[in-house]
Amino acid sequence: MKKFYKIGDVSKIYNISTDILRYYEKIGLLIPDSRKENGYRYYSEKQLWKLSNIRNLRKLGVGLKEITEFLETRSITKTEKMIDFQLEKIDKTIEQLLLLKSELENKKNNIIYFKNFKDYEKPMIKELDERYIYLTQGIFKEESEINLELKRLKDKVEEENDFLFTESEIGTIISQEDWEIGKYNDYSGTFIISKDKTNTTLEKGIYLTYFFKGDYKNIDEHYEKIKIYMDRNKYKAKGNIIELYHIEIHITENKNEYVTEIQIPLAKL
Repeated sequence: MKKFYKIGDVSKIYNISTDILRYYEKIGLLIPDSRKENGYRYYSEKQLWKLSNIRNLRKLGVGLKEITEFLETRSITKTEKMIDFQLEKIDKTIEQLLLLKSELENKKNNIIYFKNFKDYEKPMIKELDERYIYLTQGIFKEESEINLELKRLKDKVEEENDFLFTESEIGTIISQEDWEIGKYNDYSGTFIISKDKTNTTLEKGIYLTYFFKGDYKNIDEHYEKIKIYMDRNKYKAKGNIIELYHIEIHITENKNEYVTEIQIPLAKL
């Protein structure tokens, strides 16, 4: 005996609202097999199969118009093309998920690394490779301004490049001139380090690197400490100062857990 389902039953089985089912009926996508005089709609198992296809295709981003045309004029050739389309979409989704997984794993490893990190407030000299960045130039003084601008930059870059920045390093720039006169809270740019080539770079060279933990409000003390070290060791800055935010507001609300790295390009006096 052929089984029929009321619209409410279909709604519960597929966790889909009755309003959507009525809309599908209105546009001719999924018409009930019968409607009784009392207005009840009844769907056959064939209609449920059709609804399953509709839902699967919608999840893959197929438009309602394309779904309607496919279901109305199905053929072996069209089904084969639709399957190829679905496989392509699935492969792309898998690729994106694997990328996201890799980035989340890297971020977790970064958090673990800094949970065990001990070399805070110790100036160290390192050679750093050239790094490509997405940069927004401007004048930023407040932490809230920097966070807002970094968010805008991330949104812009993701929109233009279809790339996930879950793990990407973020930072700010202080001009060498401002830094030398002690204007440590005046930032001339915000940036995101990119894995791909861009038009802007942080130059390769010898850098003084300095990690500190905690609130940014004490940053003056750290910069003064760095200047004393540079004077003693006959170093001078030869470019803009970089701040990298390894652990920041997007990871923790506790400012005591923040980890910031200062990088200063060096030359000998």
